[in-house]
Amino acid sequence: MRPAVLFTVLLALGGSPAWADTQPAEQGRGDAIRVTSLNDGRFRFVLGPAQSVLDLGSGLSGCTGSLYDGATGEQYGGNVRARVLDEVRGAGFWYVVMQVNTNTGCNVQGLCGAGLSTDMLWLKLDVRLRAVARQAASVEDCGTDTELTQFDGRRPEGDDPRLEMRGGVLSLESRQDDYTRKVTTVTALRYDRRSPERGLVRSTRQMPLK
Repeated sequence: MRPAVLFTVLLALGGSPAWADTQPAEQGRGDAIRVTSLNDGRFRFVLGPAQSVLDLGSGLSGCTGSLYDGATGEQYGGNVRARVLDEVRGAGFWYVVMQVNTNTGCNVQGLCGAGLSTDMLWLKLDVRLRAVARQAASVEDCGTDTELTQFDGRRPEGDDPRLEMRGGVLSLESRQDDYTRKVTTVTALRYDRRSPERGLVRSTRQMPLK
């Protein structure tokens, strides 16, 4: 669906366009820290009187700028969508795990402009919600031929994958095909909320491209 058409549909339904100035993250009502995407790679974190804005754009594989139509010159603003998969506190720190979805390209008519990118972010925050440590992992990206192959959750047709944790564990695999080297790299990613300080644990293996 083209952005202009989507904008019309959202207005008809009384909703806000996906590229509004800010987008609250999809998260559980009981989550202590509330997260909002500022649609440019920055995120606002709020816990009672404490709040911070963290620029996490460097860890995202897709477009964190404004979307635009290269054929018409129309501008649509940013569209950085977040889902909070886990929040847990331990040893005086907060650990937050988010799935962040973006358009792969900023030009919606360009190469991979209609493609989607999905990244996992792990954050270690202090009591003032400042980032003490962070990790990012690209798990699906049109631009690098990276595809999610195994995960808990579902993939609505034509929409972002909805990754889920099972038994307090996030476990997934993605595949990246390198047609120049004729190699496929499979990356396994695991996060366990029982030991959140370990972050996103990755392992890779390579095989000949088939």
